[in-house]
Amino acid sequence: MLNVIERHASAALRQRMEKAGCAFDFLVLAPEAGEAISPALHRRAVDQLFQSIRNLWLERHRELVRDPRFAGAAPPDMSWDLDKAMPRPLDSQEVAQLLHVDKDERNPPPFALYQAYCEPPYGTRFVDDSPQALFKDWLDLLGLEVGVEVLTWVDNFNVDWLASDEPDPARDPWSNYFEDGLEWWGVWCLSIWNPRRRLLSVLAASTTD
Repeated sequence: MLNVIERHASAALRQRMEKAGCAFDFLVLAPEAGEAISPALHRRAVDQLFQSIRNLWLERHRELVRDPRFAGAAPPDMSWDLDKAMPRPLDSQEVAQLLHVDKDERNPPPFALYQAYCEPPYGTRFVDDSPQALFKDWLDLLGLEVGVEVLTWVDNFNVDWLASDEPDPARDPWSNYFEDGLEWWGVWCLSIWNPRRRLLSVLAASTTD
């Protein structure tokens, strides 16, 4: 059993991030006391995030069709098959890279989370928060710090899949959520286990212009 926690803090932080233009979805969970932390539990956490994203999309669609101009708009189509996902644990250096508050415009390293957070396709506009302060608040809520266990769920994706005619399993990612990001910007899906705080958090991003 995974329980959604930090609901109020998550809602407040999500609002701040959306106002700034950040592209990430996330969920903060906690396992039941004594429950073993396994790849299967990480997989359940990812599934809960994707259910949450789909519910959010449907809620936004309900708001949209209240306007007569968009009354005939089709509901969003979002599907996923986690049996196809191939997670990989990050090593300590890769986890450390997630925490870096810096950017390399010419050659960003893998897992440059801060850069992706700051630079979605339409850019960001930090008015009420500094980028670094909001990023650190987000990492703290997620429990993303040194010593945590992180799995990436999109490591096998070929981000250049549209540019090649060669057969490639990455042409069929495990969710159509990732299709936008695979056009060029990139995709993210991480699950994060913090044993000190007993948090199992999940983040994802996929967007285009």
